[in-house]
Amino acid sequence: MTTDANPADSRTTSRAGSVIGLLAGAHFSHHVLTALIVPLLPFIRNEFGLSYAQAGLVTSAFTITYGVGQLPAGWLADRVGPRYLLLLGISGVAVAGVIIGISPLFAVLIIGLLIMGIAGGGYHPASSAVIASLVHPSRTGRAMGVHIIGGSTSFFLAPLMAAGLVTALGWRGTFLALSVPVALLGLTLFVLISRRMGEKGLERIPAATPAGSGAPEATAASGARADAERPPRRRAAVAHLTFFLILTGIMGAGVGSLIPYLPLYLADVRGVDEAVAAGFLSVIFAAGFFAAPLGGLLSDRLGRVRVLVAAGLLTGPAIVALTVAPFAVPFAAGLLVLGVLMFVRMPTSEAHITATVEKRRRGTVLGVYFFSGAEGSAVLTPLLGATIDRWGFPTGIVGMGALVLLAALLCGGAMFAIRRRV
Repeated sequence: MTTDANPADSRTTSRAGSVIGLLAGAHFSHHVLTALIVPLLPFIRNEFGLSYAQAGLVTSAFTITYGVGQLPAGWLADRVGPRYLLLLGISGVAVAGVIIGISPLFAVLIIGLLIMGIAGGGYHPASSAVIASLVHPSRTGRAMGVHIIGGSTSFFLAPLMAAGLVTALGWRGTFLALSVPVALLGLTLFVLISRRMGEKGLERIPAATPAGSGAPEATAASGARADAERPPRRRAAVAHLTFFLILTGIMGAGVGSLIPYLPLYLADVRGVDEAVAAGFLSVIFAAGFFAAPLGGLLSDRLGRVRVLVAAGLLTGPAIVALTVAPFAVPFAAGLLVLGVLMFVRMPTSEAHITATVEKRRRGTVLGVYFFSGAEGSAVLTPLLGATIDRWGFPTGIVGMGALVLLAALLCGGAMFAIRRRV
């Protein structure tokens, strides 16, 4: 005889779902301005007369501080709660957007990007730790995927908005026009999320029990997949997680360092109009609408390490393929494939970390994860620019694809070897 789901569990599930929905909106707000940097880079480059290496510095100025900011933000999220970090990650970024828009000199532009990175660093460790505290481990990947849809939406729309606004307002006016509504939206979301959280914060909300089970034990079979990925010995567990973080960090940094150069590659090598080249980036981020939840679901069902390694083995060749894909439809298909792999990696990585790290350290380890991806991208972006300056775009792009493929082979092999030994 079947029984109805526990009403308390239903209320908890509904509350958790509403909070995750609000966080998806917060994720969208957080990235609207940060996502403008890349599509507007050709216009910034032209105004200040930058080389490829200097153009890479524009994105690195943001990503360096964005990565560094993740470490204290993760630590603070574990200790003071996430609400104010979420506010800083949205409205603080909007204030920096105003500074960028009015910057009279290249040095002032860099300062604005540095401030944007510091403010933005507070968002991700807090939001991911909150989501992990709301849902059962067997569903973490799917919840992370829903949250990522908010970010992918902003990255999808930002190139389109940039292409539309830049012709009328210029790149400065585009930053200014979007900063004010983002600041107001950040304040609004802060109030709404605070109401769902209560005075003590989201950490007080228990993880929802799957409907109809009545107890977490009923989901032991589905949760076993996550537990099976934890090597039983502490030293092996640390080594396993380290290789996992290295692989996901190189994958994120490799694609992240390549994306800023794609509009320049299309404009300078393929002869594409700069506004069209800026808007073309939306193809990558369109994949987030379906690839993020799909990646989370696959990681819940098939195992997070398997999904990550498979994505890494495919990402390297997908990067290299961009150098030979004709413009426009085949090139767009290549960008879409790269976007799918990028968005599969994100929820898979976050779900694995939250499933294998004890709750009191989740924010800290998530901070390390986001730090490694951002800092890796900050280092690789100017290096890739210098490579392009000296040897051209094909060499730089192929080299980046080879780096990601090598990381997948070495780190994937190490993780599976550790698992076999224990």
